[in-house]
Amino acid sequence: MLDQLLNSANYYFNPYSFPMFITALLVILLGVYVFIQDKNLVSQSFLIMTLSAGIWQAGIGMMYLMRDTMLILSFYKIFIFLGAVMIAPGIYFFTASSLGLLEEKKKYVLANYTIAFAFYIMSLMTDWLVRGVNEYFWGPYVLYGPLSIPFLFFFFTLVIRSLLLYHDSIRKMESGIKQDQIKLFTISLAIAAVGSVDFLSCFPPLEVYPFGYLPVLIFISLQTYAILRYKKASLSEIFGAMEDGIIVTDRNGRITEVNHSVEKITGLRRQDFLGNNVFDVFPLIADKVEDPEKVEALLKEITTKPGKISDEDITFIEPALHISTRSSPLMDRFGTRSGSVIVFRNITERKKLEGELRQYKEELEELVKVRTAELAASEEKYRALVNHAQVGIGIHQDGRIVFTNRQLLLMLGFREEEFIGLSISCLIHPDEVEEVMSRAWNRYNGKEVIDTYESQLIRKDGSIMPSIISNAVVEYNGKRATLITIVDITESKLRKELEQVNQELEMFAYSVSHDLRAPLRSIDGFSQALLEDYEEQLDDEGQDYLRRIRAASQRMASMIDAILQLSRIGRYEMRRKQVNLSALAQDIAADLKVTDPDRQVEFVIAEGVVASGDPTLIRTALENLIGNAWKFTQKHENARIEFGVVRQGKKSIYYVRDNGAGFDMRYADKLFAPFQRLHSTAEYKGTGVGLASVQRIVHRHGGNIRAESAVGKGTTFYFTLE
Repeated sequence: MLDQLLNSANYYFNPYSFPMFITALLVILLGVYVFIQDKNLVSQSFLIMTLSAGIWQAGIGMMYLMRDTMLILSFYKIFIFLGAVMIAPGIYFFTASSLGLLEEKKKYVLANYTIAFAFYIMSLMTDWLVRGVNEYFWGPYVLYGPLSIPFLFFFFTLVIRSLLLYHDSIRKMESGIKQDQIKLFTISLAIAAVGSVDFLSCFPPLEVYPFGYLPVLIFISLQTYAILRYKKASLSEIFGAMEDGIIVTDRNGRITEVNHSVEKITGLRRQDFLGNNVFDVFPLIADKVEDPEKVEALLKEITTKPGKISDEDITFIEPALHISTRSSPLMDRFGTRSGSVIVFRNITERKKLEGELRQYKEELEELVKVRTAELAASEEKYRALVNHAQVGIGIHQDGRIVFTNRQLLLMLGFREEEFIGLSISCLIHPDEVEEVMSRAWNRYNGKEVIDTYESQLIRKDGSIMPSIISNAVVEYNGKRATLITIVDITESKLRKELEQVNQELEMFAYSVSHDLRAPLRSIDGFSQALLEDYEEQLDDEGQDYLRRIRAASQRMASMIDAILQLSRIGRYEMRRKQVNLSALAQDIAADLKVTDPDRQVEFVIAEGVVASGDPTLIRTALENLIGNAWKFTQKHENARIEFGVVRQGKKSIYYVRDNGAGFDMRYADKLFAPFQRLHSTAEYKGTGVGLASVQRIVHRHGGNIRAESAVGKGTTFYFTLE
């Protein structure tokens, strides 16, 4: 057969073969390109699928050129059918890989390839698949036999099953780039499946020109578009989300792009950067940095020597920031420099912690140096000193703990007998153990390595403790050892103290408010009794005084009730679950209409708005916000109150909007303070605690609340529930 394939007398010129060859070349190149870009399992399955399609298309193109019937039949069995039978398993393999279902579907993938191979072997050994060759206007084409029916059933079952898997995944996915990618691939795969029209001409008297290469070409075009479109989109999202400030310049030093973090660090707008040279922008921030001349020289060095890591930092005066700088060259596809990337990293917190640790380390080293001789004679005194330190202190030799203070044991949850002798590698997070141990051995052997760094330690219970670790080489029991000091940075002492103070204030407010209610009820009750029993003995002025006393006591009782409600929010034990905010808003609106049926208010409430939170607290928050809107629209004939949600990426922002009285935004800072009112009680009744309660509820849910308003134009409250 090889001699026949190489014999030129077996071929003739046929223009219909060229589209097949071109399609085969393009689809294989696409698969190879995707595989080279990212050599993961998804790319491997994509390459297998495209190679199968390429073999099929190239083989058909080759078949169009052949003259000899026996050669065509043999070539179809050995080469063309190999590509055709492997396409459907390849599609299913890629579908499972791209959707992350390969572990679950692995046995089906293997079964599919086993069945496909069985079809291929049967085709080679029998004439059940192809039984002859027919001549059409586009060239010779094989005729299918009885084996084709189960083969085509197998082929289309896998294609349809793959499309259904994509469809189910799209329904379950959140909106975003990943969902768009899967949608586009589903569409392109469905179009490519139309290429199976080529099988029709295998069943006379059907005679359909095999235009299957066109759907395959469309598939290639859509996939090429997806590669370019979503690669760019992903890079743009990553660029915008990075906390490090990034400036991109062209080869002439002109700024072509900056991210949001640069604007945040410098206080300048994006427009101030784009199109300008770095040194044109620098005068705009020169008055904000500590040493402008040093910073200018530093910028000159990193722009003229791309790739150099600066040993000096930029210090901003206002706001007080420490920024490290780094520059790297951008290379085009020919390897020439097309620009630079300058990275600004905020290291303010790290500098602060490093300074504190450095000072503590110096004090410890000095103490160790001065007291070495005394410690040898008085170990108990040494232990007492270290055990009272507020940081974890330990000593390790040959990679094992030989000494620890009480604080370190408390931090990590060990008993002393468990901890002594423990390998330090057991305390380090698996992702960092290799780097930290290498650094420890280098330090132990006298090499210069970094002494202070952040690391993640593993407590006895398996939980992670973020830490700042400082190291110093010392002598312990006559041998070289390493002294470590560890600061737990999980939470600060200040936060604990503030939480305790808040709890004490809430309890105080609750106790005082609760105790005041009894005397107020007495004042109100006796005032009412005086009015009812001694009305005729009091003149009009006396009666007016008593009515004022009653009104003031009732107003104070309302304020006390509000304080109690506010304190209860802080002490309330939250129970999170899915809450239908739309249904809550509808209930609250219905209740308000019952209280004043004569008012005409248009409620616009979005459907299907849900959130995770405590139902009781969230209802209280919505009652206050919608109740506020009801109150401040009472003087408007065409009152309108709206509840809805807007999306920012994966974040949901809920809002309550009205077209009522509004307020001056200059006083917005008073809005959520208890008993602060922006309108008089004569105009609009209330205690001034409602919005303070809303803010506390939102904060307890990990969210934030803000307002936008204008006098006479209404108010919108925006809040989140993380």
